[in-house]
Amino acid sequence: MKKTLTILFLTSILGISLNCNQPVLGGLSSKNITGKDALKKLVDAASQIDTIYIRSIAGSSSSSSISSATLLASLLNGLLVPIAAGLEDEKYYLKDGVDKCVTNIYALGLILDNYLTVGLSCDIKPAPVLGLP
Repeated sequence: MKKTLTILFLTSILGISLNCNQPVLGGLSSKNITGKDALKKLVDAASQIDTIYIRSIAGSSSSSSISSATLLASLLNGLLVPIAAGLEDEKYYLKDGVDKCVTNIYALGLILDNYLTVGLSCDIKPAPVLGLP
């Protein structure tokens, strides 16, 4: 009887561990980032580069027109950059790819639109399912 209970207990532990919620495991690695956080980093970088661009071309325009243009750019970045990146909020992605994408946004953001930069130059890969440190 004791042997049967031990086998049943070990089998249930094995079954539970195989059916664990994998995103939780992805969060244990410092090399991973959630899709939600990755998108926030991308949109923040895109908004910052647009603010620099708008202020440089606005010159001595009124501050209200600069604020309006910056707000519009932020709204567009909030809509278009996530679509171009194609990331899902609850999944985990490799942090290196996200950091390289942010660097690309800063490097190419004054030449290309941010969503084009993300779509053409970013290669953000999903974190491996069992990618523990």
